[in-house]
Amino acid sequence: MKLKSKLVLNVGGMFSGKSTELQRQGERHELRGHSVLYVKPSMDNRYSENEIVTHNGNKVHAVSVDTQKPDELLFITRIMQTQVICIDEIQFFDLNMIEAIDGLLKLGKRIYCSGLDLDFEGKPFEITALLMAKSDEVNKLHAVCDNCGHDAWVTPRKTGEKEQVKLGEKENYYPLCRTCFYEEQYQGFWGFEKE
Repeated sequence: MKLKSKLVLNVGGMFSGKSTELQRQGERHELRGHSVLYVKPSMDNRYSENEIVTHNGNKVHAVSVDTQKPDELLFITRIMQTQVICIDEIQFFDLNMIEAIDGLLKLGKRIYCSGLDLDFEGKPFEITALLMAKSDEVNKLHAVCDNCGHDAWVTPRKTGEKEQVKLGEKENYYPLCRTCFYEEQYQGFWGFEKE
């Protein structure tokens, strides 16, 4: 059966299982006999240069694409024969990636993307927000809040650095639910203290 073009986005904070879900989606297509290409931003070399690696160590081979030149994706030799494209860490790519994805969808490709929807301050990543609006399906995944154990909403930084994009792991970031985030960020701002 011929696949129809479709765009599916997996979003959420760090440690919510986005890369794990992306790998699961790709593996399901591989089991059906579909050709799958995994893509990652070249700047994300935390675990590997040419693999998508989850926080618990699962890995798949991936093609690295320059975040400033996402149209490189259209010129990968295997792209025309590939039915399914799984892109990890979508928030790191510039907005030209949207045009590349649109082009692939017009060619009939099935595309899955995973990435952060919010930065460490709870502000949306522009590319993720725009792709959410264009998607056929959006899966919002949640980590567990470090403070109270409820569904996490955002992943604040443990350090005082202010640039929006900064690679890191558990030593740099921690998941919080909306309530705990607001209490931590605005404690005393509204005239009340955290209970």
